Amino acid sequence: TVHQNVAYHVTLGLRALAKVMGCFESRSSGEVVGREVRHAIPRSSSEVDDDLGWVAGDKSPVTPARAFASSNRNIGEDAPLDVRIQIELDGGWRDCSTEETRAICQQLAKGEMKFTIHARGQNYNIDFSGAEGGGQQTNISTGKSRRLRILDKGEEEPVPEEDVAALSEFPDGASAPVTPETALQKSYGPQSKRGGASMHPYKVLEGNEHAKKCFAQFEANEARLCGEWAVFYHSYSFAALIYEVHAAVGSVLFRFRSQYATLPRILVHEFKETPDAACLMKRFHEEFADNKRDHHPDFRRVGLSVMCSLASTGPEACVAMVFIAGYSCKDLSFRGVLENLLESCYVPRAKVRKLADEIIAMSEKHGLDVSQFGGKACQSGKPGHLMQLFIKRRLVDKLVYAAKPYGPIDEERMPISKWLDSNSSTQVGQARVLAHPKYFMQEQTSFSERADPEALSHLE
Repeated sequence: TVHQNVAYHVTLGLRALAKVMGCFESRSSGEVVGREVRHAIPRSSSEVDDDLGWVAGDKSPVTPARAFASSNRNIGEDAPLDVRIQIELDGGWRDCSTEETRAICQQLAKGEMKFTIHARGQNYNIDFSGAEGGGQQTNISTGKSRRLRILDKGEEEPVPEEDVAALSEFPDGASAPVTPETALQKSYGPQSKRGGASMHPYKVLEGNEHAKKCFAQFEANEARLCGEWAVFYHSYSFAALIYEVHAAVGSVLFRFRSQYATLPRILVHEFKETPDAACLMKRFHEEFADNKRDHHPDFRRVGLSVMCSLASTGPEACVAMVFIAGYSCKDLSFRGVLENLLESCYVPRAKVRKLADEIIAMSEKHGLDVSQFGGKACQSGKPGHLMQLFIKRRLVDKLVYAAKPYGPIDEERMPISKWLDSNSSTQVGQARVLAHPKYFMQEQTSFSERADPEALSHLE
């Protein structure tokens, strides 16, 4: 599959990656140590100033790649390790011995996900090949199996940055007190149905049971989360392959949960000059307004064009109508974007073109439209994909601005949070989202569906 092939080559590139791991990780004395993703292009330590303690947004273990990097940086037998490995016993999680931890890290450093170690007079099979990133230890003699996990040294659980914590898990209405603001939003109901919005755009879905099922799931998500989350819809087709590769890399390196959605952006360094929506609006006025607008490559690197309702009628795009075909532009080199991405992931340059060819061929086989990559259009004629993005209401103005077609600011709907927090219809109106992976790599902040029910989904 696309994920497996990319994962394999990214793992091969981890040895090179470990040598410049500073561009993905950092340590800050006196602060809580967390997994931090740095720039995907090597930079000197004096240039690194991002605050990305955000990848660990849930309670599951870190990836084997993390232990791999630790072992490569600390190759000496007595050198301290930056991670610790824990085993789940009857009384809870307990640290493995230093010797056992080092033995496991050294095997992971070789790219081995399944191997045998000797510890405490016993032989154990170790398996870190699972999709969730955790591991399993099995006593060869008794057959007894226990779970393993890898944590950063010095912390009991991964601690996300404050804003990311707000994104990392959805609230369960029964498990936390409801604030008056949340209660008010819940009383307004799902965003796409507010203000007496008409559902007539759904008529185009008649006769397409798969599409109706997808939209019903999106509606259910909105109803469940409308109290604390605003929602946006991003339609695409040709970019699907790029988003899949982002998800594969995120899954391998940072345990991004790609079973829910693909990942629109992953190269963090591209957000250095544009860390929030205010900066994006400023750059639009100064750089893009008279120069390709939101089609400018620098805008596209960080921004997503979105609609604000599942039942949107425009301007320019109706979510239901474009679901089958998707909404994409052709004025860029998709193949070039793919190859640049692979190079940023430290795939050896000599192998980039061959790997790109393999990814395109597999994507074509499994139903993605790769006509803009030099491949074929999908046979089903249904290349469309739709991504549902949830953003915590208190972060909306930080990451989103109301937009007219092609990206100019729509001042009448600004600040956009006021419009989205009201009981007004959101059927008419676009927006632009700053797609920083700092926020969208967190668990279940997005969901995606594809128009072709027969094609192999991104879950594969």
